[in-house]
Amino acid sequence: MLDLLRLFRVVNEMIFVVIGALLLWVAFAGRFLFDPRQPSWLILAGVVIAWGIYTWRRARRIAAPRTRLAMKIGGGSVALVGLIMASLAWAPFAWAGALLGTAGGIFVVRGLVTAVILALPA
Repeated sequence: MLDLLRLFRVVNEMIFVVIGALLLWVAFAGRFLFDPRQPSWLILAGVVIAWGIYTWRRARRIAAPRTRLAMKIGGGSVALVGLIMASLAWAPFAWAGALLGTAGGIFVVRGLVTAVILALPA
């Protein structure tokens, strides 16, 4: 059985799977209720990029190899999704669904892969 911290981390990764599924649903539905050219969207994208880079860089201080790998995957995926969010401001509107779907797919894959890495017995 997983200890409480590992269980919490696996549940946290499942939340990223749900967020990714939500992004995929929005992408396939084609109903976008945001304007990616607003300054607030660009600020949010910048914060997400910074958060991903910070998490990725912080991973090198983790002693456990599995947890370090999970943090690197997590930080890299968040930074990549932030870059996709920022690119929405300059991409044609016809590409918005594909970009949101890509971001959702990244989060789903990240959540599943990291959950498996964290849940496997040592």
